[in-house]
Amino acid sequence: MAAATASHLNPLARDFLARLPQEPVPGKQLHRTENGAVVGDWFGFELSSAFQSIVDATSGAVVGREAFLRSHGPDDDGLSPWTLFSAAAEDARLIALDRLARTLHLLNALAAGNDVPLFLNVHGRLLAAVGDDHGRAFRRVVDALGVAPDSIVIETPPEASAQPDLLAFVLRNYRNNGFRVAVNVESAAQWQAIANTVWPQFVKVDRRKLGSGVEAHERLKWLAALREDARIIVTHVEEPAPELAADHVLLQGYAYGLPVGASAFAQELRSGD
Repeated sequence: MAAATASHLNPLARDFLARLPQEPVPGKQLHRTENGAVVGDWFGFELSSAFQSIVDATSGAVVGREAFLRSHGPDDDGLSPWTLFSAAAEDARLIALDRLARTLHLLNALAAGNDVPLFLNVHGRLLAAVGDDHGRAFRRVVDALGVAPDSIVIETPPEASAQPDLLAFVLRNYRNNGFRVAVNVESAAQWQAIANTVWPQFVKVDRRKLGSGVEAHERLKWLAALREDARIIVTHVEEPAPELAADHVLLQGYAYGLPVGASAFAQELRSGD
């Protein structure tokens, strides 16, 4: 697939991207760089996007991509995005940062020409900080850009799965706003415990929690059978693992590509045309 040019973008997204300044502007949180990537400004820190593929376990086809936040300070020092989030002591500031990050990722995915579901993370503190109707504000952004909400997967962090009642409420809100949803679980046992309480379309579990060889294969089949309407995504797959090849299972990790920055991501899609 080719990276998006003006002709690849819907009119709303094309016009929005065209209006972004080409350099930082006081009071503006987003601008584009010389190579076309969208970056954000957060109290002197530059925010950027990186994308990693999610592949089908049997065919190897790319069926989704997860966006990750990257940040750099005024002195070109890298800062963990989680440190940045932790510094947002006030709930209102954290909510604003979280929404800015998701908007940034969506714009970079659109500019690059991404054509598979886009997985966007929400910070754990956001789940309690937002009192009601999770996803409504971001749905307005998505509509303004002319994007189908079901092309976006909102992904909750592992700690959210320890609070199944809150998680169920949050997931229901996101789904009511048209998004698909994914949860991260700490273990196979945790997914078994909450499988009848929460209703995600995707469940992400760490490869290191599945064991090895035949044990991993059997545990994965058991996990997938708990709910046929929820696809299992095995994360942190850092080397090829034939034992993970199972129907309706997806894989993510260094074995299938490192996260790449927005500019390299666009070039990657262009070279695949």
